[in-house]
Amino acid sequence: MAKKDIINEVYGRIQREISSNLTYHGLHHTMDVHDVCKSYIRYYSIEEKEAELLEIAAVSHDLGFVHTYHNHENVSAVIIGSIMTKYGYSQAEIVLVKKMIMATKIPQTPEGKLSEILCDADLDYLGRDDFEEISQSLKKEWAYYNIVDSLDEQFDRIQINFLENHKFHTSYAKEHRHPVMIKHLKALKAKYPDLE
Repeated sequence: MAKKDIINEVYGRIQREISSNLTYHGLHHTMDVHDVCKSYIRYYSIEEKEAELLEIAAVSHDLGFVHTYHNHENVSAVIIGSIMTKYGYSQAEIVLVKKMIMATKIPQTPEGKLSEILCDADLDYLGRDDFEEISQSLKKEWAYYNIVDSLDEQFDRIQINFLENHKFHTSYAKEHRHPVMIKHLKALKAKYPDLE
């Protein structure tokens, strides 16, 4: 089955080629997004062909990190396009997968249910109990790439701004992830009285 072969190929490349300094955007993140997408596929009873393309987009959405940190989505789309071509996917299927991947670029711009699912899966942790742990892995990565200093406050304030402006897209995430995200936002803001 082509989907299984592609998923194995992509996971293999990420495992071999992604820098260990990607403490957030590593294989574990890709596997998490893939698992969340599979739960959405079951929840919404997504038909088989669409589910297949969503899974391919999920595993490859951060594949571009093997080559670049910035604008990795563009590189992810190019790489997965060539892999899908090799496995005989149609141009329309490739375009749809690329569209899903590009929708995850911040700020997210999903059009259609599959893109909305991938975008919500990509940031699912914002509304989960492992938010703090995963946030720390992002802070460590950003500090390594000089996006933030190693101080908590700069990162926290970026997080606060991001959470204040983030909107989930699917009905499931709006109901089940948004309320938890708001709790995390309130907890962060409580650390900085000037924001209250």
